[in-house]
Amino acid sequence: MNLKQKDIKISNLKEALDKALKIREEKLAGRIKAIGFKCSKCAQCCSAQYGDNTVIVFPYEIKRICEKKGLSRDDFVMPTPSEDRDSGGNIHTFEWVLKKNCDCIFLKNDLCEIYECRPSICSTYPFYIDDGKLEVSKCIGTGGNISTQECLMLAALLKERYINEIREAIALIDKFNGFNPGGSGNVCVHDSEGEHWMHYNYKH
Repeated sequence: MNLKQKDIKISNLKEALDKALKIREEKLAGRIKAIGFKCSKCAQCCSAQYGDNTVIVFPYEIKRICEKKGLSRDDFVMPTPSEDRDSGGNIHTFEWVLKKNCDCIFLKNDLCEIYECRPSICSTYPFYIDDGKLEVSKCIGTGGNISTQECLMLAALLKERYINEIREAIALIDKFNGFNPGGSGNVCVHDSEGEHWMHYNYKH
C-alpha cells in the first residue's frame, strides 16, 4: 500500500466515521425492537460446535480485560491466523483474536468469566453495523421480546462499537508500513498501536 492508497483509505474511513457519529440511537433502537432479541444464555455463540466462534479484540479491549482480570495479553489473545508472509518468510496479520480451546477460552460451565468486560463483539451479539446498516447474525434469541430500554442500551453499544472499529482501522492504516521483514520474531501483528513482533506457533 503506497502513500496515496493510504490517504484514500483513511479519507474514506473518516467519511464513514462522520456518518457513524451521526447515527441516531433512537432510530437504531427501533430497528432492534422490530427484529426482537432475548438472550437465552445458551452459550452457542461461544461454542465451536455451533459455528465460527472467533472473537476479534482490539488493543483497548485487551487492556481493559488485563486491568479487570489481572491477566497479561498473552494469557488470552493470539495473532489472527494469516497466510500473508514477507520476503523473509515471517507471517503478517491484523489485530488479535481470543484464544480458543475449541470453545472460547473464557467459557466455563456455559458462563462467561469476563462478562463484565467482554469484548464489544460479544456484548452486542447478534447485532452489528456494516457500512452503516444494522445486520443480524444467526442466533436462536432473535425474535424474542426486548424492552424499549434494552433496545436503547444495545443501540448505544452498537454505535460505540462501530465508531471504535472505524477509529481502530484509521489508526492501523496510518501506522501500517507494509510487510517488511526484520523484526524480532516470526509473526508481526499490525494494529492501531503499530507493529508487534513475536515468536508464535499457531499449532499451540
